[in-house]
Amino acid sequence: MSTNNMTLKTIFNHDALLRYLLYAALLLVVLIGMKEASYLFNMIFISLILTMIGAPIYYHFKNRGFSDIVAVSSVMAMYAVAILGFILLIVYSLNVFIANLTKYHELFQYRISEIFAILDNAGLHLTSLGGFTPDWANLSKYAIQFAGNTSALMMDAFFIFVITTFLFLEIPVLPKRLKKLFGGEDAINSNFQEMCNSMIKWLVVKTKTNVVLGAAFGGMLYVLGVDLAIFLGVLAIILSYIPYIGLLIVAVPAVALAWLQLGVWGVIVVVIGICIINAVVENIVFSKFAANDFNMPPLLVILSLVLWTWILGAVGMMLSVPITIMILIALKYNENTAWIPTLLGMDDNTLEDTEVGGDKGAKAKSVPAGADAGESASEDKKQ
Repeated sequence: MSTNNMTLKTIFNHDALLRYLLYAALLLVVLIGMKEASYLFNMIFISLILTMIGAPIYYHFKNRGFSDIVAVSSVMAMYAVAILGFILLIVYSLNVFIANLTKYHELFQYRISEIFAILDNAGLHLTSLGGFTPDWANLSKYAIQFAGNTSALMMDAFFIFVITTFLFLEIPVLPKRLKKLFGGEDAINSNFQEMCNSMIKWLVVKTKTNVVLGAAFGGMLYVLGVDLAIFLGVLAIILSYIPYIGLLIVAVPAVALAWLQLGVWGVIVVVIGICIINAVVENIVFSKFAANDFNMPPLLVILSLVLWTWILGAVGMMLSVPITIMILIALKYNENTAWIPTLLGMDDNTLEDTEVGGDKGAKAKSVPAGADAGESASEDKKQ
């Protein structure tokens, strides 16, 4: 009897373990719920990230004396032009691709014959593959179907645009709500505002880096005379949010087009150019923008990529690192969860490198979340 009581006592003394198991079960339920409602969460996450990226521009207008409505309208006008331009670029690029299918077919046959000639000279005879050719009709059909989905894409873009607009309108009243919610607890307000500034700065830095990479990538293809160079450059900006494989995905069509139009030497030049651009941007440009690299452990990057792709699909793949960074920063500013980023290999010094505002909480008490990032962007522009 006493042995049974001791066993029960031992079990019920593990309150902390049971609590963590409960948290884990709750987290799993939340993630499954997010997966089921992925369409809605995709819009929310994209809108939230667009708001954070645009926050420095918003505060740039605010610092120049513009009203909240004018500042929000200016930022959303920029986003509207960018979204509309991207949709038009997709439609134009698909039309160019479909119009050049005949030319690509001829170039493919010519390049294949070159490869067979080289193999014949080397003593390898692969005549059985001589008739191989891609199904250009199906490629054209898929391209037309994708273009037909533009209306659905525009509808999604419209909802994201509306959500982002209202998120921007909430920025001016957020500090007042925090003050009302937490009262005189300046430490909580300060931590929340520093957390927002850290998220905003990291997203702005990553976006700047992607823009430089995409411009260099598209510019290289344009100089070489590769078709769809501008579209591939813009695609590189977007897909570079995907760790490790983002640039590789956009490099595949670029290398294929370079092979068709320029031959083997074109492929070699493009591959070497991609390697050089990626090395320079990741190791020099990103370091310059961010002061110190915000490096996530490779295992954590892969796990976040798999997790968010499973939950949110293709959008989760693209936003896996930004979402994970935002969560890690939020955990870091909570005393009860600050140990989690350290356990995952994110040192406190690394996370603090993204903080804006110098003395911890000094500016955050008087400046709304995101204002420090906006001032930082303004100073960079002046320099």
